[in-house]
Amino acid sequence: MSSDRFLLIKPWGYSIWADVDHVVGQLLVAEITGRTPIVYWGMDSLYSESVTQNSFELFFEPINEHMPHEAVRSDYTYYPPIWKSHTVLMEDPDRLKWTHRELEDMIATDANVLVSDVYYHVSAIVPWIPERHPLYGKTPHQLYRYLFDKYIKIQPGIIEEAKQFVYANPQFRDEKPILGVHIRANGLVSEIGQIYNLNDFYHPNIWSFMSNFECRHMFLITDHYKFVRQFQKIYDKYETLIVSDSRKAFFKGRVHPNRSNYPNKRHKGIELIKDTSDIIKDTYLAVQCDYFIGNGYSSLSNTVLRMKDWPEKNIKLLY
Repeated sequence: MSSDRFLLIKPWGYSIWADVDHVVGQLLVAEITGRTPIVYWGMDSLYSESVTQNSFELFFEPINEHMPHEAVRSDYTYYPPIWKSHTVLMEDPDRLKWTHRELEDMIATDANVLVSDVYYHVSAIVPWIPERHPLYGKTPHQLYRYLFDKYIKIQPGIIEEAKQFVYANPQFRDEKPILGVHIRANGLVSEIGQIYNLNDFYHPNIWSFMSNFECRHMFLITDHYKFVRQFQKIYDKYETLIVSDSRKAFFKGRVHPNRSNYPNKRHKGIELIKDTSDIIKDTYLAVQCDYFIGNGYSSLSNTVLRMKDWPEKNIKLLY
């Protein structure tokens, strides 16, 4: 990749796996445009603790050896044109107007530094892959698998916490297959306006997986205690249930700056960082399972799909 053509990937500002989805899409843009990617989650990140810290690296290893300051030079040109060398590491409060954020223009620009702080799904980027490019012809899922394997490496400390959870729960090491289940409190009726509730489909599918694949244990990830109680009532009598020990509810959306009294007006600082590390740990543990049932509208469930080469019969996302 060119030494003076960068793609600076800023945070999108939603849940952790939604932000990673944004990063992965822009890594694809970097690959097809020959730009050097730099992921920088600065003070505009929900997880920022200081002006000197790249919050992406709280959770993931650096994607390469390049640092944000490499994109800051007075002789560089920038796109979108709102950016200058002295502002490029700051936040654009008007970014959701999408001014100069059209994907076609972002891919075509000759500026030294392309700055991305808005989200495009990988499937939207696929049509822009040149026929001569090695990634041409791959499906969005194949691209996700390639990009996750190449770039997204969970910090060793989080993986160590996951291993400690396995050590403390010997059922996870059972020789029998284990089924991972991710269920959210909000059903489709509140998320996408459908007239039925997605969560009604979990138990028939769980029984099917447990029966057909002789799963001995189930690892449950959920953002609401009502499902923990429900699953305990149904499955504890079979001694199958392992419940995630994550302490907090999942992040439900960007915090409006005017509705928070926390230091940078966005988040709960260290507490949110710990909660988010727990979510990443749960995701890693779900990937270690032999089978998985999840929510097709959830970033977490889709990340489980993208982090591993699952046999088709081993994973089901409900819609």
